[in-house]
Amino acid sequence: MSASFVRRRFSAASASYDAEAQAQRQIASHLWALAAPHIPSGAAILEIGAGTGMLTQHILSAQPKNLTVNDLYTSPQVQTLTQQRPDVLSVREGDAETLDFCGPFDAICSASTVQWFAEIKGFLRRCAQYLPKGGLLAFSSFLPGNLHEVAELTGVGLDYADAATLQNYLEQDFNLVAMEQGEITLDFASPHDVLLHLRHTGVTGIRSVGWNKRRYLEFVDGYISRYGTGQGVRLTYRPVYVLAASKGNLCRNL
Repeated sequence: MSASFVRRRFSAASASYDAEAQAQRQIASHLWALAAPHIPSGAAILEIGAGTGMLTQHILSAQPKNLTVNDLYTSPQVQTLTQQRPDVLSVREGDAETLDFCGPFDAICSASTVQWFAEIKGFLRRCAQYLPKGGLLAFSSFLPGNLHEVAELTGVGLDYADAATLQNYLEQDFNLVAMEQGEITLDFASPHDVLLHLRHTGVTGIRSVGWNKRRYLEFVDGYISRYGTGQGVRLTYRPVYVLAASKGNLCRNL
């Protein structure tokens, strides 16, 4: 999926994202809880895919020496955080798969972002360039079966790397510290509310579905019959949390 497509999707959703992104908020909080004990005080940290600043706020609460945040689009929420903490927080807008972040950093963190990248293995290898030996890479992504209810009914969804594949991507440049799989189930009153949730968070290619009245009604009927809970319908997120320590093979003298 192109960077320009993802940028348009999330810039359009930024105003509604915080209110709708319950799963992403839980994921950012849990990722930071896992990562924080492994990051030294006064660290220099890079955050990839800052979005509306859910993880950013956790990082700032730990009083880092400096925090560089990146995304394709700088949200108003992150702009406000930058104005509040200009001594610590700086923004590097652009495509994280090609942007030179200079560095080095003590830690690189990223929540609910890497699944959008065209070449995850190459991105993880680039992260190793900016970390000294023992430097922490902490990220969350999603596993196959994420949002499966919608994917099965529409045929639209991302291709997610499984846990074994992510581990293989890391093994050349990192030592795995921890990998944890989870599941978050959200309840909605109706399939229509599921579609609104996805639109307001920008998390799938659901807008590319060729919707018409017949297809919409088939979607609603199929969703209720397959995934109805008696009080509404469900939607399932399958996050994976990864902590890895750099082997120091690629760290540049920057």
